[in-house]
Amino acid sequence: MVRAGIFVRNQLALLGIRYLLDAEADIQVAFATDTPFAVASGTVDCLVLDLGLLDELPGPAPGTAGVPAARTVLLTADGTAAGRDTGPDRMGETHPFDDAPLLLVDAIRRVAGPGPARAGAGTVARQGVATLSPREREVLRHLVEGCTHDQAAQRIGISQHTVDTYVKRIRSKLGAHNKAQLVRAALTAPRTQSAHTEPRQRQQVEI
Repeated sequence: MVRAGIFVRNQLALLGIRYLLDAEADIQVAFATDTPFAVASGTVDCLVLDLGLLDELPGPAPGTAGVPAARTVLLTADGTAAGRDTGPDRMGETHPFDDAPLLLVDAIRRVAGPGPARAGAGTVARQGVATLSPREREVLRHLVEGCTHDQAAQRIGISQHTVDTYVKRIRSKLGAHNKAQLVRAALTAPRTQSAHTEPRQRQQVEI
């Protein structure tokens, strides 16, 4: 069981994240609040933290303000936290708020897992390719070929909004934060033979 704590300022986002995590059987929400407080080490396995609250977060020990007591999934406007130093192995991953619902659950499981927070990220992405649906694979293939979302939509015959949804699902499954990581995962994934492809049989001719 993964114990998670949530510090998010926006009340609507806070309630949404709480609802999302409560639906997961292997994640227990220890607290969810817009007011940061000092979290003792070992209280939670992972913190979901709004970047805007990082400076208000009291550290687990005197003189450690802004340093979380657990590995952290940091939610930011654009998925980056440049210049932020939260201590060794504390900042597990960063994700943009807009993608949080799709990426957050898997991110929490990865960050709360054993070993360095980013260990095996490439392996996770490559393995995730095998979990994609046929349509998700098709969308990913067009992205690898250099198509924009609009171009991929035109080739497949679906709306750009639908392609955007597929891309978010693909990013969630692969743990990829940007298009470059999506392409890298697709290119390094082991190729598997299609279930609909059968080896061509030689015809036997009786003489």
